[in-house]
Amino acid sequence: MSGALTALLFLLLEVLSADPAASSTGANGDPACDRWREQTTLLDQPGWIVHVVRPRERVGQIAVRYGVSRDELAAWNRLPNPRARVRAGTKLKVLTDRVPPPREQITYTVAPGDTWTEVAIRHRVAPGDLKGWNLRSAGRPLAAGMHLKVWIDPGAPRTVNCRRGEAPSPIEFRKDAESRGSPSSGRLLHGILLPLSALWRRGKQDELWASSHTLATMIEAFTRLRVDSGYDGEVFIASISRRRGGKFRPHRSHRTGLDIDIRLPLLPTVPIETYPTPDTVDWPALWELIEALIDTGEVSVIFLDQRLQEHLYWAARWDGKTPEELAPIIHWPRKDRIWEVIVRHARNHKGHMHVRLLCGRDEPRCTPRRDETLARRGWIEPRPSGKESREGARARREAWVLAQRQVDGASDSGGPGDDAP
Repeated sequence: MSGALTALLFLLLEVLSADPAASSTGANGDPACDRWREQTTLLDQPGWIVHVVRPRERVGQIAVRYGVSRDELAAWNRLPNPRARVRAGTKLKVLTDRVPPPREQITYTVAPGDTWTEVAIRHRVAPGDLKGWNLRSAGRPLAAGMHLKVWIDPGAPRTVNCRRGEAPSPIEFRKDAESRGSPSSGRLLHGILLPLSALWRRGKQDELWASSHTLATMIEAFTRLRVDSGYDGEVFIASISRRRGGKFRPHRSHRTGLDIDIRLPLLPTVPIETYPTPDTVDWPALWELIEALIDTGEVSVIFLDQRLQEHLYWAARWDGKTPEELAPIIHWPRKDRIWEVIVRHARNHKGHMHVRLLCGRDEPRCTPRRDETLARRGWIEPRPSGKESREGARARREAWVLAQRQVDGASDSGGPGDDAP
């Protein structure tokens, strides 16, 4: 039995033996988990309301609050374009069937040792916005006793880590589907069609064929997402591979059943047909999904546009992750050592992320070979991309590079052989 399948069985046993009361109450006791639902007024039919723009609010953010599009909001108010800047105090007309509570300004008294970043994280706002609200103080370090203006949003949806989710129905599948060759020139043997499940929503069936290793890893990760974080929003799987692998236009890869394209999850107020943008993406949910995937220990690399990684980074910081923990996971804000991170930049990966898994332990004809990738990354079994493997990876990687140079004098390029989407 593969490691992914074994881990899945242990996970399901933990879920089934958990306290039933835990799934019906807030897991972290944060009143914000329910406040946005309880204080949002739902109208019987759409009606016109007036929204007063708060400092540093964007058109896209305002549209998300009311479940409308940026284009509609711009047209109703004769804005130059959907990305136009609007001044604080401007009144905008909105045709909506929901009215969330307005943003609120609070005053925060700086405590000893506080930094701009820590205060921003504590209030789940962007550091740039916090400084923008306090321009007179923005150019100097914080001092205890200073007063800062902070605009909080009680109407912002909270979709993760509020309560545990329900265990999904078990999924049975064949164990003979195998990846052979490389992501850009290989094929898929005995592919398995991604099954219907409450864990995900499927795209076109002829583009959703996976290896047994891939399907086992997906089940484990998505079960963690649904149960541990309680996320019940839609996650759309766009493509994996064709039934027998091989060429899959317009992709250069996706030939062996190890590559998974997943649309970035949307906030619950956003119409499902909306193309994901920084304002419409549910960044905390995306972070929970990525963490669940990485925690399987089977992720080789995740491709996501560099400009979007900043939003993902701050969502992870809101979740309590430290810069040291995120350094080997998200490339932003760094510009070096791309080889040691999992989430990397790739062009045209703005509305979706591309997840590539390691070759399975029982896939000897899959390349780059699992042991080769692990050696180049400094990762170790049994859960290569898991936290316990990432610790100490840099030292192991540098030792491997030195050994390679001593053997043949070759210079290492830094890549693990799977760094092209």
